[in-house]
This record gives sequence, structure tokens and C-alpha cells, in this order.
Amino acid sequence: MIRDLFIEASQNFLADKAKYETDVARPRVVSKYRSYEVIVNELPNIIYDETKISKSKYLIQGSISTGNVAEVPWICLFDREITETAQNGFYLGYLFQANMKGFYLTLNQGWTQYETEYGVSEGKIKIKSNAFQCQKLLRSIGGYNKNEIKLLAKSKLGKGYEAGNICSKYYSFDSLCDDSELIDDLRNFIGLYRELKGLVGTNILGIQHAVSEEEFQEEIQKGKLKILPPGKVEKKTTKSNSSSSSYPRDRDVSFTAIHAANFKCENDTSHQTFTSAKTGYQFVEAHHLIPMEFQDEHDASIDVPENIISLCPNCHRAFHNSIDKTKIELVKKFFSARKKALIEREINIDENKLLVNYKTTPNNV
Repeated sequence: MIRDLFIEASQNFLADKAKYETDVARPRVVSKYRSYEVIVNELPNIIYDETKISKSKYLIQGSISTGNVAEVPWICLFDREITETAQNGFYLGYLFQANMKGFYLTLNQGWTQYETEYGVSEGKIKIKSNAFQCQKLLRSIGGYNKNEIKLLAKSKLGKGYEAGNICSKYYSFDSLCDDSELIDDLRNFIGLYRELKGLVGTNILGIQHAVSEEEFQEEIQKGKLKILPPGKVEKKTTKSNSSSSSYPRDRDVSFTAIHAANFKCENDTSHQTFTSAKTGYQFVEAHHLIPMEFQDEHDASIDVPENIISLCPNCHRAFHNSIDKTKIELVKKFFSARKKALIEREINIDENKLLVNYKTTPNNV
């Protein structure tokens, strides 16, 4: 049904646009056209129904008009804490090509905020730079396209959509996949959306304050032991401005965790890497069992050694990029080992909820 509606929208839009532009009636009414009904009403509603996405957390909205009929119609999914408009923040969008040959699912940025903040010329440079920084930060981006999308747009706004792409997947109407693949892709992108929110907060313009995963793991090697008092540790909020809130990781806390593990891979202590030039010990990485993007769900800080696992780079990647079976086994193994210590830190979470944190399913979107 989702697939069929996308196809119907593509088949009607260009003809509807031509009718609108030659309509002599005043005022002209865009809502009387079939493509409007499909894009603005039917597709958002069926996406809600089929994916069970929470309406209280996410707004799904379609548009074919910005005064006149738009060059690039869209259906966007907005995290209400970040934005409810494609002008600002960052969001997920189905963006149609101007020639209606296909469309993109994209993790994108609001162009208007860059134009307002920096002007057109500098805004173009800044939005592309921030897209690149996001790509460096995201661990779950996989094989999705990281280049500019090709909407064949001529308008300033359409070109802004193209430049703002962080990652995307293209769908051609000549060979459009079925509903199940469309839904699975959307859930994967919602996972990326949540991950980015956890890393940069709500303000994409403040991304320079976020540190890439690779850089953070290198920083850990220069860390020092940090002994925390027993019990609950208050979570800290770092704000880059009044509208942004993200939770940074303390490199010394992570260093303390890998030091306690004797710089060995806790998943398999026989795993060998190389000697770190900074520590003089085997190079290992720090992984937060409860990912930091879920800090808002906890009253206590989850950036504590009890929530941090020492892993070789291969096992660390498995937590983020392996098949579900492997990921589930890892989560269950370490949750069982750490549950008591987490409770002592007043971090309360059950195994099922933690598994939801690692898997994008209807229950966690």
C-alpha cells in the first residue's frame, strides 16, 4: 500500500502541477489535486499505521506547496524535540526528484537555518561541512549513500536539500521495492536519526562540539584514572546554546574502565591488537553498554565505568554493525555481567529495554 501510494503520487504530481499553473480560477486551490491528497494526507497516515511510530514523539508531514506547487514535494519525519519543520534542525525526509523518476529517503538538514545564520554562499559551505562531520560521527551509517542527492532541482531550496544530505537511499519508480523493504529502511534511518540526536543534541549548527568516535577512542588513550564516589552519579548536560543539549563522554571515565579491564578485550581476552603508543598497553576501545543517546531516559549518569566495556576494535564494531543474532548475544552477555553494578549506580534498565536500544523496532520508535 505504501509502495502503491508513492507510485500514484509520482504519476499524478507533474500533471497536477501543470493544471495548477494554468488554472485561471482565483484563488487557486492546491488541495483539490490527487497528488496533494496522497502526499499530504494518505502517505503520512499509512506510514504511522504501518510502522507504529509514536505520534507524540514524531511528526510525519507531507507538502507539495510553498505558495505555488513546489519543485520538490516531500514527506518528512520530524523528532518533535528537534524540529517540526524542514527549515530548521535535522530530520528524515522522502524527497521526490523534480522529474518524478524516483525519490530519496534522506537524513537531512534544514537549509533555511544555514541561509539565515551564514548567508547563501557561506551557508552552502557550512551545510556540506556539517554533513561530513555527521557522517564521521555516525557509527551505523553502513552502506547508505553519503554523497549529495540528485533532485534535479533548480530552486535555491531544492539545491539546499541536495547539499544537506547526510546519508540517503535512492528508490527508482522503474523498480520500486515492496512495503516491507520501505518500512525496514525507514526504521534503520530512525535509528540513525536517534543516534545523531544522542551525539549532537538538538542543534545541528553546534556539531563542532561533538567528537568523532575515532577521535574519542584516540583521546581515551591519553586519559587518566578517575575514581568516582559510590552510588548515583548525577548526569551532566553540556549546552552549546540555549536550544541544544547533548551528553558528552568523559575520556577519563572511559580510560578508567579499560584500565580496570587490564587493557584486554572483555568479550574475549585472547583477542590481540597492537601496543598503543599513548598507554604502552594493548589498544582497546571503550563501549557504553547503554548507549549515550539514551541518557535522557535515565535520572543517573550512564557515563560511568560500570556501563563501559573494554573491547578490541572488531568486537566493538560487532555491537554496532553485526547481524541481530550476534548483537543480541553480546548485549545479553554483558547485561548479565553488569546488571548488579548498574543498579548500584541507580541505573535501572531491564534486558528487553536494552535490546530495544540496540534494535530499531516498532517498540522503540
